[in-house]
Amino acid sequence: MPGANAAPQPIAIHEGVRVGRLVVTGEAEAYFWRGRFARRRWVCTCDCGGITEIREDRLRLASTISCGCARDEAARERLFRHGARAGGRCRPEYGAWQAMLHRADGAPVARRWQDAEGDGFKAFLRDLGPRPSAVHALARLDPARPFEPRNCAWLPISVRRGQPRRLLELDGRLVSLKAAAQAYGVSYALLCKRLERGWPLVEALGRVARGGSALRAVAAPPAGHGVSVAPPRHSG
Repeated sequence: MPGANAAPQPIAIHEGVRVGRLVVTGEAEAYFWRGRFARRRWVCTCDCGGITEIREDRLRLASTISCGCARDEAARERLFRHGARAGGRCRPEYGAWQAMLHRADGAPVARRWQDAEGDGFKAFLRDLGPRPSAVHALARLDPARPFEPRNCAWLPISVRRGQPRRLLELDGRLVSLKAAAQAYGVSYALLCKRLERGWPLVEALGRVARGGSALRAVAAPPAGHGVSVAPPRHSG
């Protein structure tokens, strides 16, 4: 008796034989390679209605079982197996979850949201619920903390975009980079470029803060915390 792991017996290919979703309807023009005969080919009709030509060796070993529709269906099923199907399209929550997992900055993500086999997305959707509207986006309330249930929410895009990503502490006040640039008369783009090149913050602003002002970078506060901007002090 052959072993359980024995290789499947090749199928004898002829007109009328079925291989998966394919039914052989006739022999096609032979496949030639470099001017010589290489493989026989057969015309097949697929259950989906498609007509294709398949090499005989692929049919004999059943390595091809459809015109390509089975592969496409499997790919769609992998994409939507997390319950992310919505009218045949990827749900926005699924797209946000995927973008969160593959952020370029490698921001930490709650382990329960990273579980395999779709469990991560299911937990993400249970914790945050559906996206309220098309003008909402996933955001962290505190950018310094990980993506986790207590630190994430669907926020209106306008609010999310207005939240400063980096603040400066000047004389005990929190000031956004853009506000600091405006207050000190420095181009915002130039200030960002100087900081990217490693300039000290005081030098990047183009002048030394007077009166021993302490200037340092801090993490952005949670959304909803207002920040008043103090203009630079000039000696009279």
